[in-house]
Amino acid sequence: MKAIKERHEYDPLFPLVYLPKLTGNPGEKVPFYHFHNWYELVFVHDGKGSFFIDKHFYDMEKNDLYLIPGDIIHKASAEKSAPYTCSVILFHPMLIQIAEVGDSFSYLGPFHDLVQNGRFKLRLSEERMKEFEKLLFKMDAEYCSGEKGNRSAVILLLHWMLLQISRMNVHFEQAKNGHIPDKRDWWMKDVLNYIDSHYTDSHLSLTVLADQALVSPAHFSRTFKKTTGFSLPAFLEMKRLVKAKEMLLTSDHSVSFISDSCGYKSLSHFHKRFKQQLGKSPGEFRRMK
Repeated sequence: MKAIKERHEYDPLFPLVYLPKLTGNPGEKVPFYHFHNWYELVFVHDGKGSFFIDKHFYDMEKNDLYLIPGDIIHKASAEKSAPYTCSVILFHPMLIQIAEVGDSFSYLGPFHDLVQNGRFKLRLSEERMKEFEKLLFKMDAEYCSGEKGNRSAVILLLHWMLLQISRMNVHFEQAKNGHIPDKRDWWMKDVLNYIDSHYTDSHLSLTVLADQALVSPAHFSRTFKKTTGFSLPAFLEMKRLVKAKEMLLTSDHSVSFISDSCGYKSLSHFHKRFKQQLGKSPGEFRRMK
């Protein structure tokens, strides 16, 4: 199982995708985890499921709202008896108005807070969800209408939603530290936290992690894939790629230094995997900033 960089068809001048009333498929044979550099809002209208975001598991329920910043690995799984229905808004941050107007406010503020606090879920009241569903209905109508100014209307509605989220006097729900799909394998939450702190170590391996968890490598491998949907190598690579992207865009370190710092054992392998996953070499990607 590998994570993929999710792609949707969109006009480059309008980097936003709206996916209304999606129903989860509990019989999905090959679920995939994905990441993207866009921001994402997920409104859960009904049903149940589980949501894996970064290293946390959440119970998906009616009236949940998930805010997912860019480059966060995530995957929703539907419950068989009552699969979730949700609406998803994916957008590039370039669409968000950032002009200085003397107001200490940011439309993307809640997303940035999530990165610092590791929280991604917001519980809405029934009344609040109905308000958002009315906005989503309007967004759907504008998104599909093709009328003059419909794209501007969609962006205005998105800004209004983000403003309302920022004004909510509530707290983001913390990931349930003990919640993983199979309670018998309670040690997996500790493993995910350990990986999050050590994934750039090139010596991190199945054997090392299995020894730390006091289980056999075979049992570790089966449980890790069952719990997260990833093989361990795929999970580590996605974490390393995201870190490499960040360093390429925010530092002047050489590509060789970044390759070593992110846990790649050779520069050639880093070049190959980066281009396969992101469509550009590290140097080409850096020149885009």
